[in-house]
Amino acid sequence: MKVVNKVLAKLPDEVAGKIPDVKLLDQDIKVSLAQGTFASDNILPPKLNLTDFTLSFEAGGEASIRNFNSPGDVDENRVVGEAAAEPAQDAPRPQLLLGGDHGWMRYQVTARVKSAAGVNLSFLAADVGGELAVTLSDYRVHPLARNMREAARMDLADLRLMQATDIAKLATGDALAWQARGNLHTRLELNWADLLTANLGSLAFVRGGELLGLKTSLKAAVSAKVSLTDDYQLTYSRPKPGRIQIAVRKAKSREATLGAGLSVSVELLDVGAVKAQLGNVLDALVGAKLREQLAGKLGTPADATSLQVMDALVDKASKSKLEDWQKTLLAEALDRIGLDAKLADLANLKAAWDDFKKKVEGKIDAVAKTQIAAGFKYEYLRLAESSTLLEVVVDDAKAMHFHGSLIKGNLVELLKWMRELPANQKSYELNNYLHSTTLTRQQAYGFSLGLGSFEVLKVAGTKKQTWVTQENAQGARRMAFLGQRGYEDKLLGNRGQWVVDLKADMETFSPAPVASDFRYGLHLMLWGRQKKMNRKELQAAVDDAVVWGVLDAADAASVMSTLQADLGKEPIETRLELKLADDTFRAMVPKLQGLDLALFSRALARAMPWGEQTPRASAEFRRAIYAPIWEAYLREVQDKGSMLTTDLSPTRAAEIAEWYFKRDPTVKELGKDLLAIESTWRPPGGNFSFAEVTDKNRGTLGKCQAFVSGMVRLRRAIDERKAPDELRTVFSELEGMWNTGFHLRAAGSLLAELAKATPMGLATVERTFTVTMADRGEQLVFSTAKGTGG
Repeated sequence: MKVVNKVLAKLPDEVAGKIPDVKLLDQDIKVSLAQGTFASDNILPPKLNLTDFTLSFEAGGEASIRNFNSPGDVDENRVVGEAAAEPAQDAPRPQLLLGGDHGWMRYQVTARVKSAAGVNLSFLAADVGGELAVTLSDYRVHPLARNMREAARMDLADLRLMQATDIAKLATGDALAWQARGNLHTRLELNWADLLTANLGSLAFVRGGELLGLKTSLKAAVSAKVSLTDDYQLTYSRPKPGRIQIAVRKAKSREATLGAGLSVSVELLDVGAVKAQLGNVLDALVGAKLREQLAGKLGTPADATSLQVMDALVDKASKSKLEDWQKTLLAEALDRIGLDAKLADLANLKAAWDDFKKKVEGKIDAVAKTQIAAGFKYEYLRLAESSTLLEVVVDDAKAMHFHGSLIKGNLVELLKWMRELPANQKSYELNNYLHSTTLTRQQAYGFSLGLGSFEVLKVAGTKKQTWVTQENAQGARRMAFLGQRGYEDKLLGNRGQWVVDLKADMETFSPAPVASDFRYGLHLMLWGRQKKMNRKELQAAVDDAVVWGVLDAADAASVMSTLQADLGKEPIETRLELKLADDTFRAMVPKLQGLDLALFSRALARAMPWGEQTPRASAEFRRAIYAPIWEAYLREVQDKGSMLTTDLSPTRAAEIAEWYFKRDPTVKELGKDLLAIESTWRPPGGNFSFAEVTDKNRGTLGKCQAFVSGMVRLRRAIDERKAPDELRTVFSELEGMWNTGFHLRAAGSLLAELAKATPMGLATVERTFTVTMADRGEQLVFSTAKGTGG
């Protein structure tokens, strides 16, 4: 650095003359300086060595000096700024706050990064031609009464150019910033339980219609390295003596290729993590039948898992020691997981079984990486430009130690140190890591990994519609829409809170984004708070899963049997999720381009509340009984047209129901136990009669019509390449179908039926019913692998 300092010795006198000879508070300045002049005259060093690479201050760059002296000044780097009165979670947070008796001088230069001989700079972005353009900014705090020319002369006498030793030179209130486009690497600590609440069908090797029930530990964690290419800004600031605040943010994109897309790659850092989950997944794939019939036999313990029993069966079969009835069970198990049942009689069975286990292990690895990549991409696209990725306060020694990796966009080493030892965790202050103040992500819902907080779960009846736009240097935009709605409904009891998320985002930049540029998705989640549940409450939650096609009706009894022993003993939390990704959602939209009253009536009928009476205990019984009643009701509302501003009176609803219960052969036969409840309107008494449901959930026809209008509008927006603002109206029209608990149940049923009509079928819809026993630290995830529901 001695040579650099010697060269830079000319800088103060050369530059100070260009600065106004006034106080910092008197004038706003921005002085642009051609770097070429300073480089050619050796005022700026031609190169600055930074360990594995050098910075080259080339003639084409531009240097600048500007000041910040009062609230309202705008720093394009967002390092200096005003404190927000009510800061939004995703709003940029400046490190240096305007106001008071001080201001800042900012000295900024641009440079090119070049590697040292034989060094591979893996952090260089693939689209920058092997070199990296960086912007370095040095912020110096000064009293507002200080003369700017004198301040510049003093500051430039010891210019800081982002070397590790420069961090120690920061005075309280100073900052250094480095902005670049490169490969950004971060580390995520996730719960396996959250990763595996996605569609179990992606892990399924079982034949269609088979129930999967996967048990995982809430304590089981996985560490992953996530890499992507984007523009980022690294800032060091000193909030108080002896402490350095490190902040890493998104920055305005300099991506030049419009079609490149946001590429995210994932590497699992714990090599044993997948193997640790393999047994749980294999146990779920083999199923419960073997365990129920053979646990405690074949040399297995009485509490043997299905996997242990299967291993014992395969071992004995390969030695030709199985009895015929055992061979039959083995053949059924092989058939269930997609292997040839005839292998039960063949000597190479063990090799085939070992091969299958390796295949499942590879699939778990792929599913975990895919889920992490998709979830991170979803969250990252919704982080506004200049949003904070990491903000942590450490001592000078640690900031200098990790400096080399941080300027290369590598957050992994710092995050690893932050997690390693309890002593380490006491030596830093984590202010923000991807919208959270913890390193481990929990409670991931839908498209996310829990990186941002799911605010809509915190307050009943909340709504969030936002656009996040990132621009590149050419002015092209990459946009993401967040349309979330959260509700709470006491009529659903323990299951009364839910969230719906309409996803639309772009992976690539476009000069003029249109609706067809977006990837779409829809996620519905019905959440049951933790409580000790009785059988009726659990049965109602399981019924939700049948209504949404998550479970086949025949599997409901099996799930109830599995959970029977836990009823009334410890708090149980249930979570029902339905998620449609882009391909499925796009294929489904054209299936609903007109108001099909019969279709909506079937969904509404299946969504009628569960009850102990036989006609109400089955979703398919409810469909058979109530679908014609709903269709007649909706048609009468429709026929009245503009003369009717709301719905039919509950008395009239009861009259329609009574007619069907007395005169329709199917309804009369199946619903005979409900005649007394349905034939007369009474004030609500908890029986949830048809009349009571229509009275408590008003405007059903209008919501059905608006839902169709939203789907038509979305299809036209995509086909006709309309502006993306159309999506706000689409979301507003669709959301009526999930703003009461009853209509939400109907929406899930409707979507499942529409998905079945697509070429991909319901198997491509991610559907899970998750049961969490927090006291025990266990989670069970159920799904009918490729079932059709009902």
